[in-house]
Amino acid sequence: MKYNFYKHNLHNDKIIFQDIKKIEETFPVPLYIYNGRDAWENAAEIQRCLGSSVRLCYAVKANYFLAESLIDIAAGFEICSRGELEYCLETHVPAGKISYSGVWKSEEDVRRALKVGVRRFVTDSSRQLAMLQKLADTKVKVLLRLSSGNQFGMNVHEIEKILSDRSQYPSLEISGIHYYAGTQRQFRYQLERDFRLLADALDYFENKGVPMKELQIGGGLGFPLFETDKIEEYENAADYLFGFIRSLSEQYQVTYECGRVIAANAGRYVTKVFEKKQREDREILFVQGGSHHIRYYGNVVGQRAPFIGGITKEKRQGESEYMVCGSLCSSSDILSMKFKHRPIEIGDYLLFYNAGAYNLQEASNLFLGMEMPGILRYNKNNNQPKMLDLGWSYHER
Repeated sequence: MKYNFYKHNLHNDKIIFQDIKKIEETFPVPLYIYNGRDAWENAAEIQRCLGSSVRLCYAVKANYFLAESLIDIAAGFEICSRGELEYCLETHVPAGKISYSGVWKSEEDVRRALKVGVRRFVTDSSRQLAMLQKLADTKVKVLLRLSSGNQFGMNVHEIEKILSDRSQYPSLEISGIHYYAGTQRQFRYQLERDFRLLADALDYFENKGVPMKELQIGGGLGFPLFETDKIEEYENAADYLFGFIRSLSEQYQVTYECGRVIAANAGRYVTKVFEKKQREDREILFVQGGSHHIRYYGNVVGQRAPFIGGITKEKRQGESEYMVCGSLCSSSDILSMKFKHRPIEIGDYLLFYNAGAYNLQEASNLFLGMEMPGILRYNKNNNQPKMLDLGWSYHER
């Protein structure tokens, strides 16, 4: 079926040169624009697809700047670091909704989380479990991370041993398992492979008579980021995922954890062309910022074309093919090898779509000590725009 959270009509919005020029008077580009309303609507639709018996958990790592807009729609917020914890607290995400996951947790981190009221943890190892038992001064709920064969979590035998003897963890309510196999799944067969491992593990625990009542599952559902992606493949994968989750909810208390499909189309990256060069076979556009600001999952030196819009000062006739490069002193700072658009000149803007999830987080943003972009965030009511500063800036604001 078709899903609105994959909507690409956002690419056709009528942003004109004067709109960006007006924004730039107050908020210098390069600039991220995040829209909490888009994220909220995506989460609401995903919840409808899951059904009322499944809890929806937002994976904060996808974009913690959107967390505040999801407080009244997401039942949980999965964090993996002290930094994410502090940001969620600052933006009024209730500590009781936070699930503390992640490979690394120091004793100081755990004490802080317990102190502010976090009562749900995902443990990646028996060592983490023992540490949590030592530090917990009140009853906390724990899920054990089941490995999908990668470096994370524990195998079925380790989990079986823990679940079969919960008495050595009197401060912990060990209620089930957490499972996450991978990210940006585009095809149904990828999810079938991932969930086959989970289904086999659940059968194993059932045959061993190991009691379990709760599952938290990260489905890794992907989002079409490039012009060559076929949205039907993502929709087919989503059909399978939602059906599988609903079937599990008939036997277990299920939480579905996701981030990318909630956040992806809720963000855009705006930058300006500052240089233009002619080569034998193409024209090259140089933009402020670059790959240290924005990086799409699966794209290497611009070989795959993301959705880009040109915002030009005037409408020009014809069409040109461009290579889009950033401002770094690196030959790999290429944002798109092939970008077709009506003629673009120095001073025009480029708008990168579907930049709301992981783009900034996965970029090497410290390279050359270049200026960090600002973030203009709108809340879920599409008002109260707020400028957020990522770090150093060379502009007076």
